[in-house]
Amino acid sequence: MPDVIRNEVQDHLGKKIKSARSSLEKALNDASDHLFFDGSALNDAKNTLIDSDGIENLAATRVEQFIENSGATKISCGDHVSVTAILDRYFKNMPPFASTGKKKSEFPDAIVLLSIEEWANEQEKTVLAVSKDGDWEKYCETSVRIDHCDDLSAALDAFNKANAPYALLANLETAVAHDSAATFFEKVSHALGSALDGITPGQDADSYLYWDPEGISVWFEEFQLIDDEFRVVETGDDWVVLEALASIKLGAEGDFSLSVYDSIDKDHVYMGSVTAETKEEFESEILITVSGDLTGPLDALDVEEVEVVSPITMVHFGTIEPDWEPDEDST
Repeated sequence: MPDVIRNEVQDHLGKKIKSARSSLEKALNDASDHLFFDGSALNDAKNTLIDSDGIENLAATRVEQFIENSGATKISCGDHVSVTAILDRYFKNMPPFASTGKKKSEFPDAIVLLSIEEWANEQEKTVLAVSKDGDWEKYCETSVRIDHCDDLSAALDAFNKANAPYALLANLETAVAHDSAATFFEKVSHALGSALDGITPGQDADSYLYWDPEGISVWFEEFQLIDDEFRVVETGDDWVVLEALASIKLGAEGDFSLSVYDSIDKDHVYMGSVTAETKEEFESEILITVSGDLTGPLDALDVEEVEVVSPITMVHFGTIEPDWEPDEDST
């Protein structure tokens, strides 16, 4: 809230308050014969309404209350803009000064825009200016730090869309804390299963024999979040990509061929094959693409895709050995 705008708003409010006070005073005077005669209990009320010292400060009080309620930052324009910079734009007919008309009336606009520009540079922030003033728009076209919108509802909608992912985060983290996100996590599990379908990590095992990998199949079983924190990675109009750290459990089946080295023939002798099963667990960030009404119920959202950032690269099957059946004729 730049002090120039604050003073203009306060001035406008003061004029409205004076006008309303005059109208009220006239109405009360018209009703004096019947309501505010000598001895009337309503006389004190009339004096409070018309002569109260609070009316004089009402505009300033309302503005300060608005600043407090909205969390606005107060800015003193004199701390951020020089008279030289303003006059330079004035004599060069640069926005917000128009090339024709009463340019003197545009000094407050120039003071506000130039001071906000400098404040934004100092704070390394971007500011959205909402105004139907064409000269404001022209100024913002060449501004690095100030964007322009001519409709307040459109500006609020833009902020709401930008904040929707964080509203989703709040809903999601609350649901996780209260164990009420089961439906959402079921959708994530289904998408994780699709993401991990067909992956072929390497095979590893321990054995007293030589072994060679002959193929592996992996299936998703379950996952758990390592912590309850989600981060917004990317956003769109009705979708968002969330990042979370998860522990993912897989089932795996691996085929191995076994052999033993013949030191006489200097060759490997085939000793059969074995199929081993195991469970494997690994940690990875996962990227969850969510679509739908991001400010609506969590269960109504769609989980479009889940990407495993660091998929498992090796599965260890423990100790493997031939699973020969004893020969019935052996003694």
